[in-house]
Amino acid sequence: MASGIDWSKIRRGRDAASKSLPKITKIPIVKSNRQVISNILKNGDAILDIGANNRSLEKYIRSVTGKVSYFSLDIDKNLAHDYYDMAAIDRKFDVIVALDVIEHMTLIDTVVLFGRIHELLNPSGRVVISTPNVCHPVRFWRDCTHITPYRYDELAGLLISAGFHDIKIYRIKDMKTKDKLRSWISRPLLRLLDIDFTPGIAAVAKT
Repeated sequence: MASGIDWSKIRRGRDAASKSLPKITKIPIVKSNRQVISNILKNGDAILDIGANNRSLEKYIRSVTGKVSYFSLDIDKNLAHDYYDMAAIDRKFDVIVALDVIEHMTLIDTVVLFGRIHELLNPSGRVVISTPNVCHPVRFWRDCTHITPYRYDELAGLLISAGFHDIKIYRIKDMKTKDKLRSWISRPLLRLLDIDFTPGIAAVAKT
């Protein structure tokens, strides 16, 4: 165990995820990570948005759901947020989301984050994590602020090792008619090379 991280536990989680998940081209596609969130939110839920930036998710949530309590966390103190530090949070949530955040963190920081998220969720709470799809040839590498790539099965494995279960993985892309045609034509080549055309992935898991 190095730096307080149980690497053997993480390896077991990754192995379990790899055995249970299909090839990337078999993963279902959703329009956006926000669609994933709106599909699981219920009236009365409390949601924490990690890396909330300008709190644009709040406006979206208000437009598609009923009564939901929204809380934001971000390290940028130039913007108004409910929290600026995970350690300062002293309540539980029904849903916690981190959208396109973990690719900007080290692996150890992500492991610590997932553990803290698990602590902050109510029983049967859910977490939604989105990140660039590294099976896409260039999506992750086009941003120089990205630090750590997460393949979809490795993301699932990290969530398993943090104590989450019932994990579902989605590919993210707003599919137009031309996209559907292109994906159908190129499917044999994508499968052969184990690559994908969708730019993002999202994972949903339960405590």
